[in-house]
Amino acid sequence: MNRLCRIALCVVLSWVATGCEKPSATPENSIAYQRARRAVEAKDFAVAAAAYRLVLDEHPRFGRAHLELGLLADEKLGDPVLAIYHYRRYHDLETSADKRRVIEDYVERAKLALAARLPKPEGVDTAELVRLQNQNAALMIELTGLRSKVTELETALQAAAQPPVSPGTSLTGSVAALPLPPPILTQVVANAEPARPATHKVVKGDTLYSIAARYYGSRAAWEKIHRANQANLPNKDQLRIGQELVLP
Repeated sequence: MNRLCRIALCVVLSWVATGCEKPSATPENSIAYQRARRAVEAKDFAVAAAAYRLVLDEHPRFGRAHLELGLLADEKLGDPVLAIYHYRRYHDLETSADKRRVIEDYVERAKLALAARLPKPEGVDTAELVRLQNQNAALMIELTGLRSKVTELETALQAAAQPPVSPGTSLTGSVAALPLPPPILTQVVANAEPARPATHKVVKGDTLYSIAARYYGSRAAWEKIHRANQANLPNKDQLRIGQELVLP
């Protein structure tokens, strides 16, 4: 074999070896992720959400997919519970403090959207109603998280070459069949006392921002608390432990 033939053979063998190499299975290059992005561009949001779930089944720590699915659920699907869950997963994975603060604002926005959907019966103390709404929302978010954890567990079991779970005993199916927690509001409102002015006694670590977020679901509500207590609270940053604030 002359020198030219040997060179040609080496080139061919190099091409074959390169073609046989397995491409890197990064989340960004996965078929499901690319399908999700294309579906968003086509405004087929239900298909996009399903594709994002497939991505996260295989790559549960892929923060960008959590963020994009959270925004999709929040802004396009009108599902604040799903949005809050994926915002929180992204928040847990993100290391940038600035991005984490932005996500915290997104979570507060989604909480307000969720609270607006819950019933608001008359004759119930406003602060108590907000507390119950937040508690009900937290339970729904926790249930969503449990369903996702079960999906991740099944994926891990399959990856470990465990025997597949039979259709009749699917963990995901059994959890999905669980009913949502009964609305707490309807249980409490029946026995609620007549409406009365709400108050809060200041404890160590309290700020007007934290009190507003606790009772109204938004830190921006600090101004209404400050106005209602301006006679005894000239400076919003000088709360006294034991001081009793009126919650309008």
